[in-house]
Amino acid sequence: MENATNEVVKAKRPGLVTVLCILTFIGSGLGTLAYLLLLIAAGSLGAMLADIPGLGSMIAGGGMAIFGVSFVLSFASLFGAIKMWGMKKMGFYIYAVAQVLMLILPLFLGVPFTIMPLVFTALFIVLYGINLKHMS
Repeated sequence: MENATNEVVKAKRPGLVTVLCILTFIGSGLGTLAYLLLLIAAGSLGAMLADIPGLGSMIAGGGMAIFGVSFVLSFASLFGAIKMWGMKKMGFYIYAVAQVLMLILPLFLGVPFTIMPLVFTALFIVLYGINLKHMS
């Protein structure tokens, strides 16, 4: 006879959480990598990067600091998704805060607001939030 008190009960990950996490791994992973490369390249290729539309205003407005903050937020989003993959509620809160801050950051740089990032961020946060009850 098996003793139920000695068994470790693991939360089964819902399919939606699996899909959302994989999409977040791709998006946040690429974002983290891109901002890391921009941090490295901004010092040596600053003049060339400044000529790229949209990127020039970011470099002029704060450059390395903006790339650093964006890198940290992308990494935090990725870390939150990793935690949610392991069915930890804390991952949701880390992810949500990082995503909201990533929405707000461009507003301080004078970058025009577009609706699509807001729609995707809200959609992912709501869909993760619906599955929060399955996380510990």
